[in-house]
Amino acid sequence: MALKIIEKILTKNPCYIAGRKITVKGLMLHSVGCPQPSAMVFVNNWNPPANGREVCVHGFIDANTGEVYQTLPWDHRGWHGGGSSNNTHIGVEMCEPACIKYTGGSTFTCSDTATAKAAVKRTYEAAVELFAFLCKQYKLDPLADGVIISHKEGHKRGIASNHGDPEHLWIQLKTGYTMDGFRKDVKAAMAEPEKPATPKVLYRVQVGAYRVKSNADAQLKKVKAAGFDTYMVQVGGLYKIQVGAYAVKANAEAMLKKITAKGFSAYITTATGAAVATTTTAKKSIDEIAKEVINGKWGNGAERKQRLTAAGYNYSTVQKRVNELCK
Repeated sequence: MALKIIEKILTKNPCYIAGRKITVKGLMLHSVGCPQPSAMVFVNNWNPPANGREVCVHGFIDANTGEVYQTLPWDHRGWHGGGSSNNTHIGVEMCEPACIKYTGGSTFTCSDTATAKAAVKRTYEAAVELFAFLCKQYKLDPLADGVIISHKEGHKRGIASNHGDPEHLWIQLKTGYTMDGFRKDVKAAMAEPEKPATPKVLYRVQVGAYRVKSNADAQLKKVKAAGFDTYMVQVGGLYKIQVGAYAVKANAEAMLKKITAKGFSAYITTATGAAVATTTTAKKSIDEIAKEVINGKWGNGAERKQRLTAAGYNYSTVQKRVNELCK
């Protein structure tokens, strides 16, 4: 499967706020220990943590989709192993199928074995791809002693709390997965050519397209005056005024309703162009923009770069400040 990482940094979690960094020496694989396949449930409950639990991992793997939700910067010191492993290892939790029911400790019953095995297969394969990616990034040998370990193995080494995951899940469902096999699969994945990323479709609300830039500037000013965070792009000899860049079409449709309610003629498009810097909005300081980026107001990845550039900010300068503030 193609690795998909969704950035959902837990900026309100005390672990993130503590801001400690580590030199990454290894990776620890966890399993959440409850019948909850959705990674977003954990993201929402840990930001800030419910019931004041001081716990935070670097990522969750969704059991429904196999998507990875990154919740801490990879070199951030997490609170996942319950021991000295926090000082050396990245911790990743695999979500578990909804059809299991814990009866005590790490023992559970399962009402739908086929569904449970399919969920575990998704998390296992995603974990292999993620750990291969991280081993490449931090120049780690997955077969070297102590580099890739489970929470259970961490406890045996005296560097983690007493847990049996994720082996308890694999064994009781009779999946055939083992940590030795996992490490070999990670090594094999590192030797494979990287799979091209699937292009991400983004939905934008377009509020005009003009051949004359001064006309586009005038429309941009009107849309901004109406309270919308808009930007200008250029393609095919046209200056286009657009609002948003949404991964979910329903969100773009909601924005379209708001814009048309203000009297603008608009429609949804997936096409965009090269960002055009404008001077219609007073610039904020780099610190102000960097804090907005950290709080998620400018999106992620290509969307963030496009929106910052369109607003007249230097993306590299802003990103550098974001990295400094997150240390």
